[in-house]
Amino acid sequence: MPPPQDTRESLLVALRDPDNVNAWNEFSDIYRPMIGRIARRMGLSASDSEDATQQVMLNVSQAINSWSKDETKGSFRAWLTVVVKNAVSNAITRRPRDRANGGENSQAVLQGMAIDNDELERQIEDEYRRSVFRAAALRVRSEFATTSWQAFWSTCVDGVPVGDMSKELNMSCGAIYAARSRVMQRLQQVTQELLTLEEA
Repeated sequence: MPPPQDTRESLLVALRDPDNVNAWNEFSDIYRPMIGRIARRMGLSASDSEDATQQVMLNVSQAINSWSKDETKGSFRAWLTVVVKNAVSNAITRRPRDRANGGENSQAVLQGMAIDNDELERQIEDEYRRSVFRAAALRVRSEFATTSWQAFWSTCVDGVPVGDMSKELNMSCGAIYAARSRVMQRLQQVTQELLTLEEA
């Protein structure tokens, strides 16, 4: 299995320009949902998770100018792991005491999130790959007819048997396999573009 690839260096360089809306949109499309899911998994409510996500995005915007690729310091996502963990910890400790009395004990949640950085980084890597797939899917979907996309998504992502989709979409099984192949090929191309480490 190939080693996990870090965020494209060219994207991180582009983020240094606060007016580069495309770069920030791409970063947000990939990272915002990922950070939110990690925060929820670490015990935050939906609203606290959104606050923590916003704080992480703010921290990235403030620190991105000083970030540089350095093997001794680790990858961008290793740094992001620490930022996420700190944001979640801060969100938990900021909770009003009376909320903890309703069964939401901040100390217990903090102890429960005593997850080591390697495990959190692994979770972030998994979530990153899911987010990249979702971002690629959003970009690619409009390139295909609705039936082709539904044939791919239902059979490859949702696990619906090809025979069932053949009846539902009034397509032959061969046409469904062909549509799936075209969509998967394009998705792999866009996903690889998003995953590939580029030279800055």
